[in-house]
Amino acid sequence: MGCDEPVCEGGVIVDGVCEGKCTPDKCVESNVCVGNRCMLQCSSHNDCYAPYRGGPELQVCAPVQTDSATGLNDGDTVLVCTASDKVQELLTPCPSGSECDDATATDDWTCPDGTPCTEGAGSDHCSAAECRPLVCVVAGEGDSDRYCSTFDCTSDADCGPGMFCTVESLDTKICGTDKGTAEPCLDRADFKKDGATFQEGPTALMRNVCKKREPCASCEEAVDCSIDIELGCVELATGSACLRVCTGDADDLCRNDEACENGFCVPRSGTCTPPATDNFCHSCTNDLQCGDASSTVACIATSGGQRACFDTSFPDVCETDEDCPASPSGKRGACLDEAEGFAPGSDLYHKCYFPFSQTLGDFDCWKD
Repeated sequence: MGCDEPVCEGGVIVDGVCEGKCTPDKCVESNVCVGNRCMLQCSSHNDCYAPYRGGPELQVCAPVQTDSATGLNDGDTVLVCTASDKVQELLTPCPSGSECDDATATDDWTCPDGTPCTEGAGSDHCSAAECRPLVCVVAGEGDSDRYCSTFDCTSDADCGPGMFCTVESLDTKICGTDKGTAEPCLDRADFKKDGATFQEGPTALMRNVCKKREPCASCEEAVDCSIDIELGCVELATGSACLRVCTGDADDLCRNDEACENGFCVPRSGTCTPPATDNFCHSCTNDLQCGDASSTVACIATSGGQRACFDTSFPDVCETDEDCPASPSGKRGACLDEAEGFAPGSDLYHKCYFPFSQTLGDFDCWKD
């Protein structure tokens, strides 16, 4: 030992200070020693603090190395609750849509990477122009679950606990196109201005947004899907994805485009990613999975919360259902006519659409 090195008999040095060694028996139940501090082990983000649940801070359930008997952060890797660097108001319910911007708070705005910043000033992470208020997002189409989140993420790491970076369609009109309805329009030259992540989709303007992980969201570990207790991380042919939990072979707990296999609602197509082309009726989660800006193929709602790829230009002319493309289930699309409420003279008369289910009385790619 050098002459200038501090002596710490029976303890460990943390930030230059000699401290007594943390051992698990000195911690409360379910805690482990990490960095000579007792930290709560977790298996879900819901095991940790969150202001929207009344907690004092926003935490994330993340992997760390525990302390060994003689060292620090050199033991087994476990999941513990640790402070998140993201804006604290993430995931706060916003039933009225106005709860995300507290006029009395100065640091509840956010940088594109999800860290807090001050309105008009920014932070070390982003400029004042890139610093924006939180937004109230809806979990899914027709869903009542609304919560505070952030725009302009570029990866899942920019999002809060149990969230992922995805895209959503906007009503804002793209200047010089027929895409969108809300004015003022947004010019393509401004898509990336001040850190924004706008892009043109097949039928609408789109923007990156952080959302709670949902069925078919990508994942690496079970904890990634844990913000929703009804989801698990399952390996599929094209990678791991969050899937709904089901019981036994109870397909009635799953959507029609899913089958209950080994306790999870697995896509009947075997994947959460539709083919890039020839994807009629393939399940999807957003427009960009079905087509790019030069396409008219979008991800649209069918029945029972399902979404599937469909060419919104209705290109296929038909006389009967047999003239329409086949879905992954083998069912042919419906040739729209009087039976579906379309009379001769209608723009959609004798055009192909999603298959029609007589059982449901609705359009469905899988149900007979």
